[in-house]
Formats: sequence, structure tokens, C-alpha cells
Amino acid sequence: MIPENQSLMLQQRVVKHANANLHCREVSLRLSSDQRELILTRYTEHYSPDGLQWVERSHRVPVTDLLRWVIEQGEAQTLVQGGDASEVDRSHALRGNDQD
Repeated sequence: MIPENQSLMLQQRVVKHANANLHCREVSLRLSSDQRELILTRYTEHYSPDGLQWVERSHRVPVTDLLRWVIEQGEAQTLVQGGDASEVDRSHALRGNDQD
């Protein structure tokens, strides 16, 4: 089981501007505690001589909805159907010769 606080860090960036402003951004992905939703979190901080501002936004998607979307968007592929490896090698070689 994955610990509740474990996230996959997708992006972490810190940028210092010439005017002494500092901008920090993190984007992370994690499963909800019941593992039914995928949560994408975007966190930004902006430091300036005037003070600190920060914003955190989370987007939740049910895992089942995400999997349905992936299946709908994907292309069906048959890698091997019946036969043995030598037949697959021969058919691959024949297709390669057809391209020449």
C-alpha cells in the first residue's frame, strides 16, 4: 500500500527574477487515501519585497474515468496472435521487405 503523503513530483521549478522576485512552482500527482481518485496538485509561491503570495489548486479524477478515457483514446494493437516466435519473425521480415 502506498503511504497517503507520497506523491509523484512532476515538476518543481524555482525562478529568480532580476527585480528580486522569486517564483516557485510544484506540480504533483498522487492517489487519494481510498485509491479511487487521482489528484493533480499545482502549488505556486511568489516572493517579493512586498510579501508572500501562494496558491494551491487540486484537480481530482476518478481512476475508473481515467482508465475509460485512456482506452477510448488508445489504438487497439495485436502484438502476437497464435503461432510461434519463428512465424512472427518471418512475417516481420516479410513486412520489412515490402517497405523496400
